[in-house]
Amino acid sequence: MMPIEVHIQLACSDARDFNRYQSFILADLIREYSQNRIEISLHTLRVAGAFVTPDVVMDIKRIIEEVQRNYDSDNITYNIHIQSHGHLDEKSNKDYVSHIYEMNIVPGSPLNCGMLEATTVGIELEQLLISTKPVIVGHNGSFVVENERGIRRLLREVYSWNGDLAGDWIKSIDKLRTHPRLQRTILEQAIRNDPNMSSLGIKITAGIHDYSIHGLIRLDGGLPEVPFWDTAMKRVRELADSDHLSWANQSTKQKPFAGLFSMSDPKPGIRAKATYYFMKKYDLPDLDASLINTVFHITGSSFDLPVSPFGPYVIGGFFFAVKNLGLKEWMVMGNTPEQTARMMRKLHNDPIIKLVSEKYGVTLLPISVSEL
Repeated sequence: MMPIEVHIQLACSDARDFNRYQSFILADLIREYSQNRIEISLHTLRVAGAFVTPDVVMDIKRIIEEVQRNYDSDNITYNIHIQSHGHLDEKSNKDYVSHIYEMNIVPGSPLNCGMLEATTVGIELEQLLISTKPVIVGHNGSFVVENERGIRRLLREVYSWNGDLAGDWIKSIDKLRTHPRLQRTILEQAIRNDPNMSSLGIKITAGIHDYSIHGLIRLDGGLPEVPFWDTAMKRVRELADSDHLSWANQSTKQKPFAGLFSMSDPKPGIRAKATYYFMKKYDLPDLDASLINTVFHITGSSFDLPVSPFGPYVIGGFFFAVKNLGLKEWMVMGNTPEQTARMMRKLHNDPIIKLVSEKYGVTLLPISVSEL
C-alpha cells in the first residue's frame, strides 16, 4: 500500500505570498515522490496573519477527516507548516534554519505582515459598526449595533465569541519573529485536546518567509525533519537566487488587483486559474509569469457551509484588503457551481462582511474550477 504524506500549509493571505514558480516546484516534487511510490496530498490555508484561531483549527481537522475518507490507507502521515512573513535586516542570519535571536525585523518595512496592525483594523471595524448601526438577526431576536455593548452581543450570538472586537477577537501580531512559534504552540495544544487528532503524530513546522530574499527560514531548529517540505523550500530559494529579477514583485509594496475566496483544495493552480480568468474578463495587460502580487487570497475548508461563521482574521483580512488595498472586486471560487453558490450564501449571510461589502461597493464574482 502506497504511503501518503499530507502537508497543510498555513500562510498569510498576502498577495506576495504566492508565486507560480513555487507551484511548479511543488508539482515537480510531488511527481518525484509519486515515482518513488509516495503520494503527497497538499493543502493550503490562507488567513491574514496566519493566526491559529478556533476556526483555523476546525479547518485543519476537516482537511484531515476528508483525507481519511478519500484514502483507503492506514499509512498516512500528517504535516502542518505555519509561516508568517517579514523583512529581515542585513545583519540577520538568513540560513534556511536559523534562530530568532539571530534575526532582526526591519521596522516599518512594507514587506512585513499587515497584521502587525490588526488591532487598528479591529478599531476601524468597531467604528464602522457603530456609525452604520446595522440591524442584526441573532439567536434571541433582532437588535441594533449602536455601541460597544451591541458589538459584544453581535460577537456572542453570531461568531460565538464572548468578548470585545478590537484587541480581543482581532489582535495584532506581537513579534513577527516569535509569531510562527506561538501559533505552533496554540495548534499543538488544540491537537492534544482533540481525541481525533492527538493520536495521529502530526508534525508542525514554524517559519518566516522573507520576501527580500524570496525564501522561507525555519525558526524551529529544523525539527521536526520534513524532507518533502524542506526540499521544496530549498529549491524555491535556489531558483530565486538564480533568477532574482523574475521574483522582483515579491519585494515591493503589496498591490493586488483583485481578491479571491476559495476552498483549501489540494488541486494545484487554482490561484493561477482565477488570476487568468480575471485578466481575461477585464482585458488586463499580460503580467509577468510569476503572478506574484496579483491576488489577495483567503481560503478555508468551511467556506461552503453557509450557516457557519467566518473567523476573525478572515473578516479582518477582508476588511483590510478592501479598505487599505482598495480591492473592490472579489472572485468566489468553489470546485463546482453548486459549491460556489453555497460560498456566496455564506458571504451574504455574514453580517460584517455584508456591511463592509455594501459600505465600500464590493462586487463578488462567482466562478468555479469546473467551469474554468
